[in-house]
Amino acid sequence: MDAWLPRLQAVAIVTALLAGTEAQLISSLPERPESPYAADTALRFFAYSGLLLNLGATLSTILLLIAVASLPTAARQIYLSCAHGYPRQVFHEHPAHIKELNRRLLEGEGETYVLRAFGIARGWGLMLRHCIVCFMGGCLCSFVHISLSLWVTQSTLVAGVIMPMVLFSFLPPCVAFLFYMGSPTCDECQEDRKAAYHKA
Repeated sequence: MDAWLPRLQAVAIVTALLAGTEAQLISSLPERPESPYAADTALRFFAYSGLLLNLGATLSTILLLIAVASLPTAARQIYLSCAHGYPRQVFHEHPAHIKELNRRLLEGEGETYVLRAFGIARGWGLMLRHCIVCFMGGCLCSFVHISLSLWVTQSTLVAGVIMPMVLFSFLPPCVAFLFYMGSPTCDECQEDRKAAYHKA
């Protein structure tokens, strides 16, 4: 709970701010022409998509916060109603269950396993995935919306000069999120594993 509450609060604030920014950008859209051209249609599509996806991420985050805040109540209910559950076994220091819990954590099951074992909402995984997809999709739509606005409202020279900044501001965080969010590995352990593999 201590790990997830600040994360979710930060995501809720950020996604709400992004949704507010999109709403302001939408209010400044030019009037729709009688015969809309492709760029105007794309601009409106990404503007409203960005707003809706960011609102979806905010909603999922709020539900995740409710699930985390309800965890103590859920753990108490499991403690009272299930003699085999982790809350009762851990509270009474049942060695087999504590050993199993530690084994699962060491094998990489992580926080989600602990949260499920103590009664987090059944929709936790679904809401978490929905939040991440909406957040990333909303950010992408916001950047595309701003890029299209540049091309539609500014001169080609201004838009062309600013486009590298748009790419630089979006691509590195995206790549980092997709490939570099895990913990760093120990080089010595990797060497030990390679040596053990070659011996076998």
